[in-house]
Amino acid sequence: MFERAYRALGSFIWRTAIALLVLIAVVVSLATALVPLLPAVKTSLVAEIESRTGFDAQVVGITAEMEGFRPKLALEDLNIRNRKTATSVFSAGRLQITLNPWRSLLQRQLILAEMRASDVAIPARLTNEATGIVVPIDPSVFATEIERLALETTRVSLLRELSDTERALELVVDLDLRREGSVRKLQLLATGDGGLTVSIIGAGVGNPLDLSRFAGSLRGRVSSDDMGSISEFFGADVSGTGDLLFWTDASAGQASTVFEVTGDALFPASDARLPSMAFSVNGTAILDSNESWINIAQAAVTLKQGPVQFNDINVGLTTTGWELLVNDLDLASGAQLLLEAGLIPESGREPLAAASISGTINALSLGGSLFDESIERVAVDFDDIFVREDAPFPGISGLSGSLTLSGNAGQLQVNSSDLTLGIPTQFPDPMQLGEVNAVIDFNLTDDQVVIRNGRAAARADDFEAMALLTGEIPFSQASGRSPMLNVVLGSGRAPASRALAFTPMTIDPDAYRWMQTSLGTGEATQIGFILRGGVRKGDFPLRSIQLSALADLDAVTMMPGLPLAESLIGHVGIDNGLVTFDVDSALVGGLDISEGLVQVGKRDTIRVLTAQATIDGTLPVAVEQVAGIPYVPERVASELRDLTVDGRVRGYFDLSIPIKGASKIPTISTRVEVSEATVSVPTPPITLERVTGEFVYEYPRGIADGSLAARFENQDILLDLDLDANDLGLSQKGFSIATSARLGGADVNRLLGVTVPDGLLDGSSAFDIVFQAGRGVALNVTSELDGLAVGLPLPFNKSPEQSESLEIDLRISDALSIDATYSNNLSLSIAQDTENAWRALASIGEVRSELTLDGVDAGTAVISGRIEELDISAWADTQARFRSGGNPGLPAIVWRDFSVDKLALGETDFGAFSSTGQYEGELTSLGLAGDFIKAQIDFDRPEAQLNIQIESLSLDSLPNINVATLDVESDNPAAAAWPAMQIAVDSLMFKGQDLGSLSFNASISESSVDLAQFAGSLDGVTFGSESRFSWRRGDGSTTRASLDLTLPSAAEALTLLDAKSVVDFSSGRVVGDIEWPGAPPDFQANKVAGDLELQLTSGSFLPVPSQATDPLRFIGVFNLAGLVQRANVNQLFDPGLTFDRASGDFSLGRGEVTINEFAIRNGGGRLTLGGQYSMDSENIDAELVVTLPLVDNIPWVAALAGGLPIAAGAYLASKVFEDQMKSLSSGVYSVSGPVSSPEVKFVRVFDAKLSSSRDNGAAEDQSSADASESKRK
Repeated sequence: MFERAYRALGSFIWRTAIALLVLIAVVVSLATALVPLLPAVKTSLVAEIESRTGFDAQVVGITAEMEGFRPKLALEDLNIRNRKTATSVFSAGRLQITLNPWRSLLQRQLILAEMRASDVAIPARLTNEATGIVVPIDPSVFATEIERLALETTRVSLLRELSDTERALELVVDLDLRREGSVRKLQLLATGDGGLTVSIIGAGVGNPLDLSRFAGSLRGRVSSDDMGSISEFFGADVSGTGDLLFWTDASAGQASTVFEVTGDALFPASDARLPSMAFSVNGTAILDSNESWINIAQAAVTLKQGPVQFNDINVGLTTTGWELLVNDLDLASGAQLLLEAGLIPESGREPLAAASISGTINALSLGGSLFDESIERVAVDFDDIFVREDAPFPGISGLSGSLTLSGNAGQLQVNSSDLTLGIPTQFPDPMQLGEVNAVIDFNLTDDQVVIRNGRAAARADDFEAMALLTGEIPFSQASGRSPMLNVVLGSGRAPASRALAFTPMTIDPDAYRWMQTSLGTGEATQIGFILRGGVRKGDFPLRSIQLSALADLDAVTMMPGLPLAESLIGHVGIDNGLVTFDVDSALVGGLDISEGLVQVGKRDTIRVLTAQATIDGTLPVAVEQVAGIPYVPERVASELRDLTVDGRVRGYFDLSIPIKGASKIPTISTRVEVSEATVSVPTPPITLERVTGEFVYEYPRGIADGSLAARFENQDILLDLDLDANDLGLSQKGFSIATSARLGGADVNRLLGVTVPDGLLDGSSAFDIVFQAGRGVALNVTSELDGLAVGLPLPFNKSPEQSESLEIDLRISDALSIDATYSNNLSLSIAQDTENAWRALASIGEVRSELTLDGVDAGTAVISGRIEELDISAWADTQARFRSGGNPGLPAIVWRDFSVDKLALGETDFGAFSSTGQYEGELTSLGLAGDFIKAQIDFDRPEAQLNIQIESLSLDSLPNINVATLDVESDNPAAAAWPAMQIAVDSLMFKGQDLGSLSFNASISESSVDLAQFAGSLDGVTFGSESRFSWRRGDGSTTRASLDLTLPSAAEALTLLDAKSVVDFSSGRVVGDIEWPGAPPDFQANKVAGDLELQLTSGSFLPVPSQATDPLRFIGVFNLAGLVQRANVNQLFDPGLTFDRASGDFSLGRGEVTINEFAIRNGGGRLTLGGQYSMDSENIDAELVVTLPLVDNIPWVAALAGGLPIAAGAYLASKVFEDQMKSLSSGVYSVSGPVSSPEVKFVRVFDAKLSSSRDNGAAEDQSSADASESKRK
């Protein structure tokens, strides 16, 4: 480079001088001959110049003179122009030359002694490639030798065209070139734009401007204090300063130069890559005619990031070629300089920066041609090269070796102790190769590298491998050609991770991913790998990748979620996109695997994993493994986990599953053989023993076919697994099992999870069962129930000999539905939707309603229908027996239009009934309508409250109730505790008459029934709040009643008894406590015991008619009207025996009535009855006390008076017996005999006391009467 610049500058100066000399020689030769004739020859001179130069010439003036013997010629305003462009190619204000005539004659050519030119303008042109300076005048047309050349103030315009713009660099040159004997001396001073200064001095023999013909020395300096304008001329945008010093010695055609360059450069702010730098270069240059060498001893560049230094760089140039020698080159510094200097093209800047290249070039030798700028020879010795991997560019670490290239043949030798190679387009992670030795022979063509022969060996701690390599690598991707490699690699033993790491991703992304994630850890032996063809991802099918290895792997995951295969031994093979694993043996969760084949390959456009294997092991392990597969629905997996199994299983497994290009739904076909197995299901509790047979499982279809024999409940059964044999309506089936078995009551208990009471189901019957699962679950159970006795109440009961069809259909998908029919008596439908809201519809017997399941509210069961007979006690007994077994209670139930032709309670027939109501949340609301009753019943179980509102109750239609039904027995539900009850009767009908309304509270326990808090009236009788009824149940059952009854007038009360026909009163009251043995319906008057009190006001007793009923005859016992008549004192009383007040006190003693006192009062009179009355014999034994005012018509008074005149007798008696007369008004009669015709006899007088008793009430009444009598007196 230095020689070229020197030659260009010398060529410019020398050619310019020669042109001047030749031109002047022509002029001088003419001037010498024609000096006297100068004006005349001017035109001829111009013509000669034009003919010699080929340009137009113009001379304004010409003068000549002799200087001694040397003629001197002066040209004024000389201008030579290009004929075509009319531009000046040379001009001089004054050109003065001195001719050496003697030497010219001797050498027979023009020899100039001296030439001086001033005010010279020479336009020169720099080639666009900046390889040389073109002077318009060819100096070969003139002589070339001169003794002294002096150019003063020579203006040189150096021109260059860049981007259609002509740029100029102006120079002012002062040149003094002289010869002193054989020595030539040169002194040059030039200045120009940008503060450019060129200063050269030298001396020697020959032409100093042509070093090949110069022997001497030159020294000089080139400097600039503003390189901006100079760089602009060269098309650059750099400012700064520069200084070049050089010392050159030339001899025998060889020049040796020592140089030093210093300076700084400032780049534009827009170029942030290299804003500024300082540089310093020193070295030597040796130039001769054949070759030139430049040795840069040291080159230092100071950048913003710090200094960068290069040492010992040698550049050699010959006439035909060049050579570069570099020692100890730090690649990191070199790369940094290239990047920051902007010397790297934009496309390569980012990759080079990302590569972070480092390492050392120990020695670099490059050689090439100057003509075609080619590199012909390369020799590199390198150590510890690092290139960071940055996709898609490869990376390397620890590379050491050498590279030689001669012509188009080369060789790469690798000698690395710890080599790491990263090829991101082929391998996701760098390959740790360890110690690597390789020799690779290659050739270079115009567009690619051809690897002829490559041999490599790698040794690491865990493996050794050898490889052979050939291939073709294009220089540019723009060629459209892919790198082609042929690699054969072999290894005796390596970890499985090594084999996987050496498997390129380009085999197939999905197959590669499966290998990396599935094969796990282990060891590989006899490893062979072959790569042939393109290495890019898109090069298939122009690529073949094959791998073969024997594998002993710790674990393999076929697919995520599938059971892990452990201790796997076999052969792994890769054939392009097909990965094959021949499995000799393996373990899957305790199952033995043999004869296996696993492949990952492509079918059409779908990447598929296939696997075949034989499986052998225990049934518990097999079930556990299948339950863990994610493709098995969770519901099925949960049920599998709940199984208790035992036995052995052998299967033949065939799997195919897409891993790309389609949904990852596996296709599985497995033939399973089961022998002597036991399978137990917890819910319902089913155990199958001695299960033997085989079935075929196909995924996603399910168990497609098969047959299993088993032992169930001491009977042999056959399980038919044909998926297509039955259809229960599932949109997709995955499992079907059909069997027949005999089931009895105990089996139902266990299978249904309920406790069926003893005696409810007796015997057994054959059941046909079909169960299917898939997109939902379906179950169908049918039986004629032959041999099975059903102990439910009518109409659902049956004997073992009877046949009644039973069918149950169950479906579970997103929702649940159950349909069941039993004989012609029951149809049941149950549904549960996706929100767990359920509804049920039951039709019993004859269906009357058009209601469908869709019309049923959520959470409700609706019952409708009609049955002939319903026994409440039987169903209550059944419900109680179910509850006693711990079974759940009833759900929410609504019954509509439910009717019963015969509603029974034990042996009591209540007739026909219809009902509508509901049961929900343990709240019952029941509307009941029958032949004798219409009522609303509401029951709150949590609050234990039962409200019975009877709208109407007809005693006329009330059936005869069997009292035994209400007896307390351990198995009788009526004995159980009842809730607290509030009972109200709005209308009680008897004999077509509305007796009124009544309400009361009832409390029923196991031992008693108690009624209290009565309100209301029946047949005019008002029940007071103190009224009570109590029935003590069980052994010694008794009924007790506390009466608090208020009676209105006789016309309003007890109308049904027609009481007013024997007694009339305006009001009355009955209180007392009585009891009788047994239940309330067991009431018999002669069994009653207790006390009663009776009070009547303002009435009268009338004779008892002969047609009177038994109740009236009983009342007639206390009708004193007849007794008064028999006592012959009736003339003293009004007809009918009126009274102001009547009161009674009675004690009942189981058929014996003790009349403590029954008294009536009428005015001043009083009748009192006391004694005994037998209900069985209807005989009376009593005394009647009649207390009246003393008058003469009283029979016993008349007897005492004898024959006295009545008036006198009366007067006498009243005076003589004054004290005794008060007692004399009371007469005592005995009453005895049948109540229908008792015998009444006078017993005594003056005695108001009853023989049996005397009550305070009577005494008070008597005292009151006496007081009244005294007042009258």
